[in-house]
Amino acid sequence: HAYAQIGWPGNVGVLSGFSDQQLAISEIGVTYPDDSFGQGTDNTPPEKVYGEPWMFILRDILQFESSLEGATERIANANRTCNLIIGVGDGEENMVNGFEYSGYVSVPYNDVTLLPVNDTWHPKIDDVVYNGMDWLCPGYTGPLGEQLQKYHGSISEVNTIQNILPTVQTGDLHAVVYDLTEQLMHVSFCRKASADPSEPHYAYERQFTRLKMKDIFAQQAPVV
Repeated sequence: HAYAQIGWPGNVGVLSGFSDQQLAISEIGVTYPDDSFGQGTDNTPPEKVYGEPWMFILRDILQFESSLEGATERIANANRTCNLIIGVGDGEENMVNGFEYSGYVSVPYNDVTLLPVNDTWHPKIDDVVYNGMDWLCPGYTGPLGEQLQKYHGSISEVNTIQNILPTVQTGDLHAVVYDLTEQLMHVSFCRKASADPSEPHYAYERQFTRLKMKDIFAQQAPVV
């Protein structure tokens, strides 16, 4: 399948991306796991380091899968390594799952089975799957939940970019907002090192570029 990744020169895996099957992926590393990951805590073994790089697994989802079910199966069957939170959205099914991902577990969850379970700083919100900047991360997950509840029923790319992301202050290096139904991707990057220091610094503070993915995927492939 045709797909587009958001990255940098020399990046051969996928950090964030969108396919012509209306699938999109995202991820965040986990520094503060709980024991359910099976690794990386005081009570569990160290994180696995030998296996398939996670950026290749996410790339293969976009390149070879056409549904959330296929993506779920691919993640479950992969030779996984480090602790991550992964998000996979399916625009055709109007579904999104988060994944608790490690060398020992692959646990998908939705708005009903939301993880991690914590009613104080990670309450369930109907039809919303969300995580902050880490697994055990009340400092980001709590404010994110508050913003999602504030705009619940009217969340759009506009209020996400103008209000939700800047309020939570998430998306330092790069930020991507997907509209899988309309096949739109909105992208921002942090200020480059050589830029004027008066410019906004973090990606969530800067202008986003809207990409019409349906039109992009309709472009004729270059002849090599």
